[in-house]
Amino acid sequence: MIAKKLRLLLLATLILPVPFSAQGQTLPNDGNIPSPVFPVPTERQMNWLETEFYGFTHYGPNTFVGSEWGNDRKPNAKEYAPQTMPDCDGWVEAMQSAGMKGAVVVCKHHDGFCLWPTESTDFSVLNSAGVGPQVDIPKLVSEACAKRGMKFGAYISPWDASNEHYATKKYITDVFMKQITEICKNYGDMFEIWFDGANGGTGFYGGSSLTTRTIDNATYYDWDNLLDSIHKMQPECVVWGREFRWCGNEDGYSGKTCWSNYHLNAGGEFNLNTGVEDGLIFMPSEVDVRTTSKWFWTSADEANIKSSERLFQIYLESVGRNATLIMNCAPNTSGTLPAKLVTNLAGLGDLIEARLTNDFAAGKTVTADKTRTPGNFAAGNITDGNKNTYWATNDGEKTASFTIDLGETKTIHYVMLQEYIRLGQRVKSFTIETSTDNSSWQTFASGTTIGYKRIMALNDNTGSYGSGQAARYVRVKITDSKECPLIQTVSVY
Repeated sequence: MIAKKLRLLLLATLILPVPFSAQGQTLPNDGNIPSPVFPVPTERQMNWLETEFYGFTHYGPNTFVGSEWGNDRKPNAKEYAPQTMPDCDGWVEAMQSAGMKGAVVVCKHHDGFCLWPTESTDFSVLNSAGVGPQVDIPKLVSEACAKRGMKFGAYISPWDASNEHYATKKYITDVFMKQITEICKNYGDMFEIWFDGANGGTGFYGGSSLTTRTIDNATYYDWDNLLDSIHKMQPECVVWGREFRWCGNEDGYSGKTCWSNYHLNAGGEFNLNTGVEDGLIFMPSEVDVRTTSKWFWTSADEANIKSSERLFQIYLESVGRNATLIMNCAPNTSGTLPAKLVTNLAGLGDLIEARLTNDFAAGKTVTADKTRTPGNFAAGNITDGNKNTYWATNDGEKTASFTIDLGETKTIHYVMLQEYIRLGQRVKSFTIETSTDNSSWQTFASGTTIGYKRIMALNDNTGSYGSGQAARYVRVKITDSKECPLIQTVSVY
């Protein structure tokens, strides 16, 4: 494991324009680029972070029998019985209306049923009822994503409560790896693959009654070699549990303190939610959340569909707290999303558009009390709209402040901050202040980490849009940082 971490760190140094010293010789650093604060993201992880918000679809036999995991009954492919072709284009259209940039489709859940015509098992759509044998869910969703310019990803449960070979080597070579290969090779480019943490437990495993099979996850799945195999087939695909982490809950929030740094044996809901400040690997957080109270649709659960305002709060507490957000959209037995969910997803998109797109700070003048010299690190880089420029201080200067002049007094509700995360996450605490006269100041909000993105509401109150705060000047004070802070963007809404 240590060797793997070191390989990741060495790979990171190869992609960054930083000075390198060997045997007393130093390569030129004409741009005075700050040295990275390790760990740092790969280009694949950067592309994933910039995706920010995407959908999740739970659909399969469980949809038709009202189950969540499907390990509570003997497997029966005929339970999957769609009478009409699922409207996967409608799923993706609704996700896009909410502001999502991709979709991760459940291809196989814990029950082991494969939602595509696979050669790995008989427990698949090929032996289902209704029009099921004609349905290839990853094909339909990937085509819908391509049509709408959305990214495509897949969920394949490692645990299989129906397969007789589970917990043996034959399951890995002839079933699980075959399933991964089919999905990775047959459905176009992928940006993410989900594996889930549920493993072993009770299931039928090819028999007639429930039994329990236990495994050593790390040894059994050989995660590191599995990661390499997936990257050979899908070079731009990030892998669950190795390149990003579960946030530690299914309730739609990341920690107010949220480090992208982590280490694989940190464990525990708290560390998953907050990350590990001195962690040796870059493993940012992904927040998964249901739009109802369950993952799979039931008629009774339609009454629990979350409102657009609640979904917006979830967005602030995930994307706005240095995490990505994967939001479940569960189709019903007709293969469509419930009408209320479609309406509320569109309402979420409207709220994001109305509240987080008109940037009062764009192109405005910025002054700072400290600026790195020499080089292109001016305070104006913060509002220039270029993700490749940033403001920085000199080495060793871990506190500083900058002020944005909005040009006129505005009523503001949110301040969004982004670090230049390619060189590592640095900021440990900050305060935002506002003024109408550049003389008397009042606190807007205070926080700890920033990372890829931090959206601060007034008083950090994500539950209420409120009346906002009058401001012409917005001042951000970096009060602690691991090294010289690098701020890429600040937006004011």
